[in-house]
Amino acid sequence: LRRSIAVSLALLAFANAQDGGPPSGDNTGRHTYSCDASKCKLPDCACASTSPPGGLSPQDTPMFILFTADDAVQPYTLNSVNQFLAQRRNPNGCPVKMTFFTSLGYTNYANVTDWYVAGNEIADHTMTHVNLPNADEINGNLMALNSLSGIPLSEIRGFRAPFLNFSAETLQIVKDSQFLYDSSTSASVPVTDPNTDAYWPYTLDNGLANSCDNEGIEGTVCDGKPVLPGLWEIPMYSIFDERGVAGVHLMDPWLY
Repeated sequence: LRRSIAVSLALLAFANAQDGGPPSGDNTGRHTYSCDASKCKLPDCACASTSPPGGLSPQDTPMFILFTADDAVQPYTLNSVNQFLAQRRNPNGCPVKMTFFTSLGYTNYANVTDWYVAGNEIADHTMTHVNLPNADEINGNLMALNSLSGIPLSEIRGFRAPFLNFSAETLQIVKDSQFLYDSSTSASVPVTDPNTDAYWPYTLDNGLANSCDNEGIEGTVCDGKPVLPGLWEIPMYSIFDERGVAGVHLMDPWLY
């Protein structure tokens, strides 16, 4: 795998803010995020928040860990992720499944079918792994996955941008293409920081609250933008070592 396995601790049961999300969309205070939790309610709308949904206390909330991988599906990549998964079990003993954000280049579509039939998720990662993909890149990959792997279009629900580089236009295409969720943003402030951006999944009814200062898209996202009702965002949590934010904690921005 080009970036190994990306572990999305997107549903970590940790809370230090009230329902409705924090007043700031990043750790610098330069951006604002506002969401009225009395109006934005599940199942169709959710505010960005570090608080568990439904008013649950952190100690009563299960921890959910999402395992994901990106790029081409080939025998050696599936061998790698299967070895990873074989060492893990859910608390009830059931095997762990994961999501593969698949691009067209070098992909073995018979392996994609096998992965899907085994109960894992296949999601969209564009055709040729380009920076800031257009609609043809995104929808062309959908058609390839459907026609070459036999996966129903209705089952391909998620998208992740190559290199984690996206724009407001990218997210609009994802919305127009009727995806359920995007997972291109990152939460890069530790959960122990009071200004953490490690939010539970949220909808873009009130704009983005993550990745506000990504190079090239400043000013086009966050601060209430883009408004894409019903499109879910699942941020990827950073994994920190003893160096904290000074160390390598997100693979894509460090390797590319």
